[in-house]
Amino acid sequence: MTTRKVILLLAIFSFLFPTNGLAATDTPREPKPPCRLQISNAHISTYLIEKSGVRAVKVNASSICNVPQSNVTITVELWKTGLLGNHLVRRRTTNSAGTTFPNSRVDNFLTFKRCTDRDPTQYFGIAYSKAFIAGKWQYARHTQTKKIIPLNCGT
Repeated sequence: MTTRKVILLLAIFSFLFPTNGLAATDTPREPKPPCRLQISNAHISTYLIEKSGVRAVKVNASSICNVPQSNVTITVELWKTGLLGNHLVRRRTTNSAGTTFPNSRVDNFLTFKRCTDRDPTQYFGIAYSKAFIAGKWQYARHTQTKKIIPLNCGT
């Protein structure tokens, strides 16, 4: 059998009988949790500029579940770095009293602070939440934005 035929046969077998990509020593990945808390990096809100002419730094967060969740509370904190430590700029909590369908999200898009000048300032966000899921209270620990973002927005 020629090399081309062997390669062709291997390609056909790999297409017809795909593997899970695990070697003999690998362990399978753990299943994803049914819910997660996502937080955006700090940013200048284009929505607030366009809708109300307000220039503000903002952080958004969402609770996303693939199971029903109810009584969701999401707290988002906007922080800035400082010479003598970090400073809390704003804290906002959103409550959603109803029940959401699986694969739905509950948002907290209310955490922002108006810019008072254009001084470069570094911002980050922290979010945490609780929700009633499958008959008991579930708590999401503090989740911090992936990046500390310098923005031309003094508060």
